[in-house]
Amino acid sequence: MGSGASKKSPTQPTGNQSTPRAPTTANRRAEFQEVEVRAPGNGRPANMSSRNNESFRDQKSPADTAGQRNRYGRHATSSGAPNSLQHGQSGAATTRSSPMRRNDLQDENVTFETFTHNNGREFICANRNGIRYYLDDWHSKDWQPFPERWYSEGKLSPLDDNYNTSKNSSQNNLGGAGGKQERDDREGFLTHPRRGRIETYLMVEKRYVHYFFDRTSGKWLHLPIGWELHHELVKQMVDYVEEALPNWKDRADILALLRVCNYSPDECIGTYLLLEGDEWLKPKRTSKDAEADENKDHKIEELTQKLKNLESELELERKARLEAEKQLQELRGNIRVFCRPRRDDRAQSCLKFPSDQDIWVTNSDGARKTFTFDKVYTLEATQEQIFADTQPIVTSCVDGYNVCLLAYGQTGSGKTFTMMGPENNPGINIRAISELLKICEERRETKTYTLKISMVEIYNETVQDLLTDDAKTLEIQIIGNIVKIPNITEVPVNHVKDIKRVMQQGDSNRKTASTKMNSSSSRSHLVLMLTVEGEDKVTGAISKGVLTLCDLAGSERISKSEATGQRLVEAAAINKSLSALGQVFSALRESQLHIPYRNSKLTQILKPCLGGDAKACLFVNVSPDASNFPETCNTLEFGSNARQVALGQAKQNIQRKPGFPQR
Repeated sequence: MGSGASKKSPTQPTGNQSTPRAPTTANRRAEFQEVEVRAPGNGRPANMSSRNNESFRDQKSPADTAGQRNRYGRHATSSGAPNSLQHGQSGAATTRSSPMRRNDLQDENVTFETFTHNNGREFICANRNGIRYYLDDWHSKDWQPFPERWYSEGKLSPLDDNYNTSKNSSQNNLGGAGGKQERDDREGFLTHPRRGRIETYLMVEKRYVHYFFDRTSGKWLHLPIGWELHHELVKQMVDYVEEALPNWKDRADILALLRVCNYSPDECIGTYLLLEGDEWLKPKRTSKDAEADENKDHKIEELTQKLKNLESELELERKARLEAEKQLQELRGNIRVFCRPRRDDRAQSCLKFPSDQDIWVTNSDGARKTFTFDKVYTLEATQEQIFADTQPIVTSCVDGYNVCLLAYGQTGSGKTFTMMGPENNPGINIRAISELLKICEERRETKTYTLKISMVEIYNETVQDLLTDDAKTLEIQIIGNIVKIPNITEVPVNHVKDIKRVMQQGDSNRKTASTKMNSSSSRSHLVLMLTVEGEDKVTGAISKGVLTLCDLAGSERISKSEATGQRLVEAAAINKSLSALGQVFSALRESQLHIPYRNSKLTQILKPCLGGDAKACLFVNVSPDASNFPETCNTLEFGSNARQVALGQAKQNIQRKPGFPQR
């Protein structure tokens, strides 16, 4: 068995050994021997309980009479000569019969009986041809003549009847149809956490018990575990078990199980391997520990519930704080800035996300920079999550607000994917317009809406209409805070399919080219403008909101993109317009009197969105590649500056229809 099966276990004490009369004269032929100590005036060993023969019935399973006879036959073959009677007998037996021989038990005329003495002791008896014997299992361990005077000191009963009565009683206790039976206190059960209900029974067995002789009291006392561990033979047994089970480190526990296994090392090892890993194998040392262990699950459940409650309260506080911040931003008109990194499994990431509002950027030297935004997405963020956070801003366009969404970042950082997206996973543009169509349809009973869409690109500081076949050039007219683009193509949209058709046409006309940084780099700024005009059927109020979705061309370093020729001219124009946008943000943040909108076509078109009566949201798209650390930091710094811009509270563009009666 395990590692212990390959070694010879220490000698286990045997039961067929003679009993010494005193500790000083004991002839130790084996390691463990039963020792008898006589107290004055009494024929019994002092400090030891009388051995009754209940064990012969309690520990045996139901069997036939032949099996019982064989069992007693083993007693009859025990070694040792007949000895003087000690059980209730002070002198020689009154019966003159000689002890029964071993072979006599094979006679068919032998019947077995139980003698119950008035003092409560029980003895196994055998009646052969009218001569009765009893089993002296304490001293000689052989059959001795039955004393005549015992007939008046107890009663005899057939052993088979006793057994059958005990058996029937046990069956009735287990649910028989008879009357009420007395419950056997030795029966019981355990409720194990993994094994469930386990039936138990407290059996009476003949076992080895280790004693020591106390010279002060003159008595044999039980040997404590701590002392017994110093006994040479016991040490050998414990060492044997410990070597076979190296994970079992508690020698006191090993000895305790050895005692239960009647000092059999192999049985001890087998029992441990059968139950190895069970949590009950290591009981608590004190009652307080046991009580604490019983209350552990309840305490864990209580603390878990308390933790959930605190987490819920914390979440409510966090939501309330975010809502207050949004209201403050709404009043101040701050540009809301969202940060979205591009997922790139091929590159070594330099980004970390300690929270949903903070982002860390670390360079190769270990230097770290921290940036805070209204929302920071992880690399696993989906298009649905992106739109969910911008939806409240976008849908306010139906109520007459001007709304602007921009995507800024270096080339190849995922701006076009965020704004446009592929056909099977669309970005903000199609999702936003589809949501507006849905809201307009829900309100058609009280309002009528008209949606018109137009798309232009700013390429090399020229504005070109993307919804015409020849991509004609357009001019921008600025009158005060009003910006107009004459002759721009506006296409009505009523269904989602209209949106997709217009998007495909505009995207096909947009200028793209391949560079070292991006195989399909956008070489222009794309501006999509959706005008939503609504008329209230009841009040006659007319609302007009403009949703501007801007996919900015990527900023790039000439040294990295290796642009030449026309690509170099395009890169210079892109960087110039993006610098002009940064200058506008800086002037707005510092509340300067002059805002340099005229420095670029891009800022001229965006003037209505940044001039004070619109809601604005900026996406900063960054690359996680550690080689793009400088560009990533520049993009995040641009977003941090934009976040500090206060545009003022947004205004609704609502007016009463001419000729409609005033309510």
